[in-house]
Amino acid sequence: MWSAWQFGLDVKLMNSLVKTLLVWAALAPVVMADMPRSIEIRMLNPLRTTHPSADGSRIRAVLIKPFTEDGEILMPAGTIVHGNVRHSRRVGFGIRHERASIELDFDECQLPDGERVAIEARLSRIDNAREQVDRNGKIRGILAASNPLGIARGMWYWPDPRFLFMAPGGLTGGAGTAWAKLALGPIGAAGLFGARLLLTTFPDPEIDLPAGAEITLLVHPFTSLKSWGSVPPAPELASSLAQFLSGKPVQIAKADGTVVADLINLAFVGPKSILVESFVTGGWVEAEPLTRKSFAKSYSAFTQRQGYPTAPVSKLFYETRLPDLVFEKSLNSIAKRHHIRLWNAGTFEGEDIWLGAATHDVTVTFNRSTFGLSHRVAANLDREREKVITDLGFVNASASTAYLPRAIVPLAGVQSDGSLAVLRLQTPSAQDQWDVQDLVRPSNMHRLSRRMVLETRQYLFRENPYYLGYRAVRGLAAKKRLAGRDATTFGRDNSVCFGLNTSC
Repeated sequence: MWSAWQFGLDVKLMNSLVKTLLVWAALAPVVMADMPRSIEIRMLNPLRTTHPSADGSRIRAVLIKPFTEDGEILMPAGTIVHGNVRHSRRVGFGIRHERASIELDFDECQLPDGERVAIEARLSRIDNAREQVDRNGKIRGILAASNPLGIARGMWYWPDPRFLFMAPGGLTGGAGTAWAKLALGPIGAAGLFGARLLLTTFPDPEIDLPAGAEITLLVHPFTSLKSWGSVPPAPELASSLAQFLSGKPVQIAKADGTVVADLINLAFVGPKSILVESFVTGGWVEAEPLTRKSFAKSYSAFTQRQGYPTAPVSKLFYETRLPDLVFEKSLNSIAKRHHIRLWNAGTFEGEDIWLGAATHDVTVTFNRSTFGLSHRVAANLDREREKVITDLGFVNASASTAYLPRAIVPLAGVQSDGSLAVLRLQTPSAQDQWDVQDLVRPSNMHRLSRRMVLETRQYLFRENPYYLGYRAVRGLAAKKRLAGRDATTFGRDNSVCFGLNTSC
């Protein structure tokens, strides 16, 4: 009796499951067709909250990677995307707003043949920017007072009405409780406050994204785009060159021989002059060597939350050799950057061969084992490999790109299919002309007043145990949500270490 009843129940459950799967199978094409697609564009105008006529102004960007669907090219690279600044909000003196923000509308794309097509798009991400993009596509500026040097201000640990009678330097972030306990008095506190203003630079809270900033848009499905041809298949790699490259090691190591997450994932065929010209034309710059001076500049850029386009990278070795060339690409934050180390691997049939390890720094993190700070790199190394291919392909620096499959086992936490991308170099095309506008900088009195207002707001409302407890709970909740998902970043201690992590 029980078995028969259980059998009948199992049959009903199976029928329900089959019906559900059939419904989903029927709806899947419709759901997928309505999902927005991502496109990668490069701004041809700067985006600034300090610009006097920012609201309503027209903006342009260029598509740097072809948009494809089902093997067909629907928008070729070079397509111009038009839009406008819907609304921008500046910080000013910091009395009304602590964060700057910009809202954009992209409404039209102009194809290479001149045809204009209406689009509906939303901003998704800004590459290597200190600013963040919220779920509604709004660019949100930084909290300037939440920076590494804020730790020098101290904090009040138990808020009560007596904080109103603290030394003036404490309320403006000049001294803090730690200094107030020294009973220096108003004159001493003012002196400490003045010294800190002279010795430390306050980050600029306004948004200043230069022309050339790379942005990802989520675009709703197109209905009136014609095909610009099929995506060409990757060419076959000559068997002799494939054999030559297959014999090359893939691991990168520190000076002590410890293997790191970086892998040799790119190879270039061509002379050094064309290699350098290709990366420079593609928007990359050569990294400075790691010296005391460049280290100090890196630390300064980090504490001031600024960019350092030619910041040094750590010393990593391939077959006991330091790289012959290092290129990187960032925007306005030293914490995020694309970079590639390149080694000359000799010649093959009279042509220079270069091997590269490309990775993407995405933040700065605290390393518990060394009590230092280092860059954290994105775990998916293949995306950085494709980033290099995209940038060099956009400026026609690669005559062809072939892939050499390799059976490798990446370190734990790193994702890669193991393939080596082989680019045959050629003389690149000229870059697009960007709209360069002079930046309007505020006066020294304006910046000083804004700093005092913003640091006072930070001191009163965030540097207290209640707010820190709230941030801790949010952090734990975020970790719980991410539990079980694939890791997207991989921490390592082989980058230049400096400062404190100040993501906000």
